Amino acid sequence: MEYNKKEGIGKKFVEGILLSFEIMGLFMLLQLLVSFVGVMAATVAGNILSEGDMTQTQHIAMNIAMDSNFMTILTVAATFISLIFSVSAYWIIWGRKKTAEDKQFFRKKGLRMRTFSMIVIGSCGLYYLSILIVGLIMVFNPEVMENYNEMMELALGGSEILAIFAAVILAPINEECIMRGLVLKNLQKYFSAPVVIVLQAIMFGIFHANWVQGIYAIPIGAALGYVAVKCKSVLPCIFMHLFYNSLSFVVGMLPEFCQTGTFAIGTIVISAVAVLYLGKVGGTEEVAIKER
Repeated sequence: MEYNKKEGIGKKFVEGILLSFEIMGLFMLLQLLVSFVGVMAATVAGNILSEGDMTQTQHIAMNIAMDSNFMTILTVAATFISLIFSVSAYWIIWGRKKTAEDKQFFRKKGLRMRTFSMIVIGSCGLYYLSILIVGLIMVFNPEVMENYNEMMELALGGSEILAIFAAVILAPINEECIMRGLVLKNLQKYFSAPVVIVLQAIMFGIFHANWVQGIYAIPIGAALGYVAVKCKSVLPCIFMHLFYNSLSFVVGMLPEFCQTGTFAIGTIVISAVAVLYLGKVGGTEEVAIKER
């Protein structure tokens, strides 16, 4: 998609950046609304169980709302409802408008083994980069890290199956349709590819609504944005996001050495070299094909 170089700065800001924030904000509001309904349902349940005793109602409602199993179910429900709207909106606005040329480009660019390898290797490097970032936050601001851990434990500390389903399946599809689908596509109408990648990466960090995820989500968002721009499709981004999120469960089962800073740095360096090499080889092959 070509952006319009003649668009004024004001129009770029209003229709490009502000509209993108509005899109993102609507989906954040939707998830908050679902959570609010869930908490209100807990309050009603507390009122019924306490037979109208307000003090007892508040106590029961608080216990229900602070229960990790309840919050995990609520997280899954909020993410699933948001996913229905995000997938539908992406398909109506962009997905169904893909041309035969776009589909052919994706088959040639996005469905190659080299692209798949770069996504998998790059995801491993990005995951260990996020581990380093989290480690630094823990050193310099342990209170923020402690609050984050408590929040995640409450949101996904209930059923492990539901937590995996939410983090590995629902969240990647939902977030990619919103960020690399609706937001990135909107930004592409007003800005060049490098600017789009940076802007949507920053917005991706803001979308997570907490300092810890917000910081390490920026480099991840930049990588996902690059993949979306290069492949002209949200599908590789969904796979990459899905694979990245699954690593949080896989790495926890690996030997302790695989969770050290030394191993993380080594993985980041090796991943970066491998991705750059595969990208260079792919670029050389494309040039050779064009020259034939």
